Amino acid sequence: MFQNPSTLWIEILVIVLVVAFLAFLIIRYIYRKKKGLPTGECACCASTKKGNKLVKSYNKKYHSDCCCCKEE
Repeated sequence: MFQNPSTLWIEILVIVLVVAFLAFLIIRYIYRKKKGLPTGECACCASTKKGNKLVKSYNKKYHSDCCCCKEE
């Protein structure tokens, strides 16, 4: 029923860190959407994040406008 007080603060710390991490991810997503930065939702953004130099240069030359980066 009762926990050891020394383990209770560890559990609270873990919960706080997980909530802070999830809040960071949500805030970063909202910031990227608002500023028009690529969020990785569409195929053209996801393919450039893989690190393939040939794909990056092709997309830069022929597909400079990304569907998720367009300002409305």
